Amino acid sequence: MWQDRHPTAFYRKQSRFGLALAVLAFLLLTGPAVAIENPAEPPPLTLVSLKIKGAKIISAKKVKEELTLPLPSFWPWRKKPAFRPGDLEADLERLQAFYRRQGFYHTSIKPEIHKDEEGRVRVVLHINEGPYVVVKSIKVDVTDPAVRPGLAGLQKEWPLKVGDRFSEDRYENLKRLYLDYLMDHGYPRAQVQGRVYLDDKLNTAKINLTVTPRQKCYFGEVSLKGKRQTPDYLIRRRLAFKKGELFSLAKLYESQRHLYDLDLFRSVTLTPAEVPETQRSIPVTVEVVERKKRSIKVGLGYGDEDQFRGRLGLRWRNLGGGGRLLDVDVKYSSLESRLMASFLNPQLWSSFWDFSLSGGYLTRDLPGFNDRAFFTQTRFERDLPWSIRVYVGHGLEFARPFDIPTATLLLLKESDTGRTFTSSMLQAGLRQDTTDNPVDPTRGWILFVSGELSTDILGANLQYGRTLMEGRKYVSLGKTGVVLAGRLKFGLIEPIQSTQEIPIFKRFFAGGANSVRGYRLDRLGPRNPSGEPIGGEALVEGSLEARIPLYKEFRGVLFFDFGNVYSKTQDIDLGQLRYSVGFGLRYSTPIGPVGVDVGFPTNRIDPSQDPSYRIHLTIGQAF
Repeated sequence: MWQDRHPTAFYRKQSRFGLALAVLAFLLLTGPAVAIENPAEPPPLTLVSLKIKGAKIISAKKVKEELTLPLPSFWPWRKKPAFRPGDLEADLERLQAFYRRQGFYHTSIKPEIHKDEEGRVRVVLHINEGPYVVVKSIKVDVTDPAVRPGLAGLQKEWPLKVGDRFSEDRYENLKRLYLDYLMDHGYPRAQVQGRVYLDDKLNTAKINLTVTPRQKCYFGEVSLKGKRQTPDYLIRRRLAFKKGELFSLAKLYESQRHLYDLDLFRSVTLTPAEVPETQRSIPVTVEVVERKKRSIKVGLGYGDEDQFRGRLGLRWRNLGGGGRLLDVDVKYSSLESRLMASFLNPQLWSSFWDFSLSGGYLTRDLPGFNDRAFFTQTRFERDLPWSIRVYVGHGLEFARPFDIPTATLLLLKESDTGRTFTSSMLQAGLRQDTTDNPVDPTRGWILFVSGELSTDILGANLQYGRTLMEGRKYVSLGKTGVVLAGRLKFGLIEPIQSTQEIPIFKRFFAGGANSVRGYRLDRLGPRNPSGEPIGGEALVEGSLEARIPLYKEFRGVLFFDFGNVYSKTQDIDLGQLRYSVGFGLRYSTPIGPVGVDVGFPTNRIDPSQDPSYRIHLTIGQAF
């Protein structure tokens, strides 16, 4: 039988529990609302610095280039990027793979992360590279004995040699060296296979390459595709190969470059046909898309010598068909203004000669004189092997100098102010250009040679002979990015027949931003008693320059210039050369480098007149 032994205690507990519920309900219904605050959110993380420590063989710059983590800008006003720990973890794995590709199989990377109360993060990556893998041997097996002699000379060009640190990119370049050679010498189906026997305990690698040239092939028929006005013969003669010649991938690229040089095509594609392996003749299809008929160019700039300068250029392409070009150019600066029209008819009458006709009006306001001139030039030009282009032609010029200082007229008696000089001259010259970039070359050379002969037989009242030669050389110092550049210029002009003296507007001048940079424009060489330049009949000039990468698109320049101008050709004396040294800064842009040069003359002509340094704003390289 069930029995409740303590009824009084039970009811007492029930009363206290009901009272507590009633008090709680009263407080919730009548009491003030109490806000429950969320804890403050932490500030967003931003990366203010990332440093690399311990990187010795692989530079810190190379390491940072492998990171996908957004890095803070060099410029202090740029917004700092957000920092996400997950991005850093992914980059650490990427760096481990990068070091393995570079031959380091025992590298350790430890991140050190510092975060302050404002969410600013500073990261230090401590890298212990460890030992790297050394190439112990390289064996090249060529399956065709007939090809072995030609490939033997490639050993001195190996990008990876015995004793070097192994890296995957240089290993691939080694294979590419053999493949490129074969594809440029008639073996488009060649194969280069390789094996690497890696011992990560002894840190050594043995490389075995198997080179299979397969069948020798030749260029076959060339077919042209694309709707165009440009005639077939103009395209075919720009090709660097002919039917029956050994197949060469390099000649395909060279042909493409030659066609682009015409400035007639928006796109050029050369496609070797896919043929059976037993077929040794490989047809090539050339497909072009022409550019717009008309284009306009506008350019603005500023220099310390010519100050504001501007250019407006109009071009008409395929004028009347035949690939003909018509250009109208207007240029202005404080030193020189020019209005010029030129017409080019490539491969005149289907020949190998290009015909060009140009003419215009020129004004110059130079330190030693001013002049105005009308001129025309008629030339026949053609390309020769070894990247040489030659020309022959005739030039006609009507020039009138004025504003010549009286002190200069006392020295140059035939430089009459206001007199019109007529030059009618035979012209000839050549240019060889093997550089890799027309705007900012890093290797190759350029050679100019030109000559003029103005005689009374051609109707000239100014008779002279003029020769100008200039050579430029560019050398890239491997993977350092440093480019060494040098130039040498030599010019002579002499009066002939009834002309006793070369007038001032035809004489040579030197000094300035594109000459000897420690001197003011045209200030080298003979001067009148007032210090104004009067030029000379002989010129010697040269430069040596080192272009050094600094940071991203910035490069430093160290230069040494020399030169002088001599009154007469018989006065040439290399002991009288003037020198300047200096430095500069360049920033690479799509239109070429821009920057500033500071030149210091080492043996000033007149310390009272020549400043101790010159600053030049530059667009493009000095040479």
